[in-house]
Amino acid sequence: MARSEARIGALLVHDGSVKLGFRAHYPQLETKLTVRGADLDDIREKLAPVEQEVRKRIGNFILAEDDRTLEGVILAELSSRQGSLAIAETFTSGQIAARLGHLPGAEKVFLRGVVSRDVRELCTAVGLAGGLPAGEMTREGAEAVAQALRQHSGATHALAVLIDLDDGQDRIEFGGTICLAIATASDVASRRSRILGGREWVRLGAVEMGLDCLRRYLQGLPVYERIDFEKT
Repeated sequence: MARSEARIGALLVHDGSVKLGFRAHYPQLETKLTVRGADLDDIREKLAPVEQEVRKRIGNFILAEDDRTLEGVILAELSSRQGSLAIAETFTSGQIAARLGHLPGAEKVFLRGVVSRDVRELCTAVGLAGGLPAGEMTREGAEAVAQALRQHSGATHALAVLIDLDDGQDRIEFGGTICLAIATASDVASRRSRILGGREWVRLGAVEMGLDCLRRYLQGLPVYERIDFEKT
């Protein structure tokens, strides 16, 4: 998700024993370090300074490492603090909940998922009487949905991802505005974003952004940093 090539592409070991590779699969970008050495100690010695510099340059954008996944990191963070989660989402076809709900241990953390294409129905389902504040989709509206869902479900954390799609036929310029919020008993964080590229890009991007912002919140990182596929 980060601008990894721009941020770390200049990292090289002069003898060519450390190589940096990228593999893009929207909406994530996988970064790999390949090390050649005489033995394990030599490999570790060569790898350590490069790995340290990579973490320095893209630290907040590292979703997961090795075989871990973004959703697995979130589940581990919630489990470690005996937390629980409820999710409200529009247009995503419930894919945020689907990324988490099947994981081992999720039955102790994931309490509820609310999915609807109609925001009014979503508000009713989470116990938000009167619908969105001001009657339109905003960061404040997402905050209200997240807070109502947390209270309604009894979860320690609630994530709301609301999507306002453009009108017209699907096309490369087609986009959507994403308003998302994370609520706890004492705090709420929210952001508004814009994604272009067609309906499927909007859906996949919103799923990833919702999960990543939740990861950031749980790890004490800012939820507002702009990512590659986000438009200003």
